[in-house]
Amino acid sequence: MDATETLATFVDETTLSDVPEDAQKKAKEAITDLVGVAVYGSHHEVGDKITAFVKADAPGDTATVFGRGSASPTGAALANATYGHAVDYDDTFESIVIHPTSPVFCAALAAAEDVNAAGKDVLTGYLAGVEAAYRTGHSTYPSHYENGWHSTGTVGTFGATAAAASVMGLELIEIKHAFGIAASMSSSLKKNFGTMTKPLHSGHAAQMGLRSVKLADNGFTADTSIFDGEIGYGNVMTIGDTYDPEELTTNLGETWAVMDLGYKPYPSGVITHAAMEAFREIVLENDLQPEDVEEVVVSLDDAASEMLHHENPQTGLEAKFSIEFCLAAVLLEDDPGIHEFTDEYVTAPETREQTAKVKRDFKENLFGGNFANYAARVTVETTDGETYTGEMKHAPGHPTNPLSESRLRAKFDECTRDVLPDTSSEAAYEAIWNLEENGELGRLIDAVSA
Repeated sequence: MDATETLATFVDETTLSDVPEDAQKKAKEAITDLVGVAVYGSHHEVGDKITAFVKADAPGDTATVFGRGSASPTGAALANATYGHAVDYDDTFESIVIHPTSPVFCAALAAAEDVNAAGKDVLTGYLAGVEAAYRTGHSTYPSHYENGWHSTGTVGTFGATAAAASVMGLELIEIKHAFGIAASMSSSLKKNFGTMTKPLHSGHAAQMGLRSVKLADNGFTADTSIFDGEIGYGNVMTIGDTYDPEELTTNLGETWAVMDLGYKPYPSGVITHAAMEAFREIVLENDLQPEDVEEVVVSLDDAASEMLHHENPQTGLEAKFSIEFCLAAVLLEDDPGIHEFTDEYVTAPETREQTAKVKRDFKENLFGGNFANYAARVTVETTDGETYTGEMKHAPGHPTNPLSESRLRAKFDECTRDVLPDTSSEAAYEAIWNLEENGELGRLIDAVSA
């Protein structure tokens, strides 16, 4: 059995009863986090623009668009997953740079509405999809990512495909065709970080995943061993002899990728978070005010420079990939959130003044060369000559450094309160945590449609 068939068989045969309770709980936690940030993203500038596109290009009344009405299933997948990544606040694997829940869950939800599936089907599809994204990502990492591909959009397409195929109940051969179709739809470049196209990568992955499944369900064909061979996806999308097909199959169904997920405490690139949290601790412990700080030096692995390429950001989107702005926002706000990553806040004179105090000191292999752990060191020089240093090896919010339940709930409330009535926000939260029960998927859809 080749890698493609093994992964497709897993998608075909997995049921919710196969999934341990801790993985099911983690899945609900991740879906809750995603729904919160997607609801907020629906009314962000990126959300406005993708909504306008979907209403014109993919209208319909069969699938829900968070906070914005309805669309065709593939249109809803595109819109919702773009919303989910619009402010770069959605989850990330700890071991690899991928944001999986946005494309995977949004494809699963749209597929469920398309075929009138149940909440337990969505939960099962989501878990299978996260597994597919994780394993496809690891089979091609780090070569694929280092060569400029944005894995959320590329391998996220396979996660969305697996999720939708599970929800829609495709046969094994159809799942293999769907993976083959998805391979030709898989794209996204890191060059677009800091623009509206980065969140579009997530939407594209969700849309292409669902489209691939719908085509396969309608008899459309593709290569049925797409991950395998010299010109298979794995070898084509990596450099040299770096593709490892065993990552697609080893311990499949025995370990669960969802357990590797972490959640963002800040709406910026995850590579900024260890530095932000280390600096936040220094600021709070020493009661530092902006006028107390002379200079801040942030040390990261040099590999981070390819993502953090906006030293002097001009927009809220660019600020998400500016370590200088991110630390300035911590100094100004202690705990910056969605309302600080705006064009107006980024370009305000006081913000500019604090941003200029932050200096980068990136070094090769500073923390062992593996920046998937997002380690950082921050050194602060004060105006009265004091020096404070903080270091964080793992980004806050990840399994090795988890956020508290109260901080996660506060994040959900912060994201939804600008868009949904309090009653709808509470209903959405409760529905997700009971998603496998009859009627709860409909309750969630009603809540996010408010």
